[in-house]
Amino acid sequence: MLPDDLIRKVEFLKEIEKLKLVNRANKTLGGKRFENSAEHSWHIALMAIVLRDYYDGELDLLRVVKMLLIHDLVEIDAGDTWLYASDTSSKFEAEHNGAVRLFGMLPRDHEREFLSLWREFEDRETPEAQFASSIDGIQPLLNHLVTGDPADGVLPLERVKAKKEYIKTHAPRLWSLVEELIQSSAEMGLYR
Repeated sequence: MLPDDLIRKVEFLKEIEKLKLVNRANKTLGGKRFENSAEHSWHIALMAIVLRDYYDGELDLLRVVKMLLIHDLVEIDAGDTWLYASDTSSKFEAEHNGAVRLFGMLPRDHEREFLSLWREFEDRETPEAQFASSIDGIQPLLNHLVTGDPADGVLPLERVKAKKEYIKTHAPRLWSLVEELIQSSAEMGLYR
């Protein structure tokens, strides 16, 4: 017979397979299908590792990667909320409820850790959360440029830049990358 904590962990791992079914507004290469949230999580975790040198100061990279792999799991219950959606009023509550349910499947120590990491990411107060949220914000810009897909229509360039403005404060050495990605996408007609 398997130990209870192992059974709970395996049930959680089975449940998070559902993240592969949560589609985002961004397309994959070739434009034939939408990116799913699991693919997004994989991409931003690798981006954090590759771009870590562009963050000044101390940073617990393992904590950043954990946050990036955990923070979107709540979309299994809440769905993905497009950054430019007109009504995001119920987003936090739906995601919080998802976090409580999903992380509650785990043994107590993992439940507390995952819930804490999710809240830390959402609050954006620690250097790790600020870097993680910056990476999370850069990935769709890179995706749009690489795929040539404007994600749900052509957005105004200034609106895109305003939504990404927090990166200038949280990861200033990456701001020039953000500006370059936005400008290059605008030149391709992806932003107006």
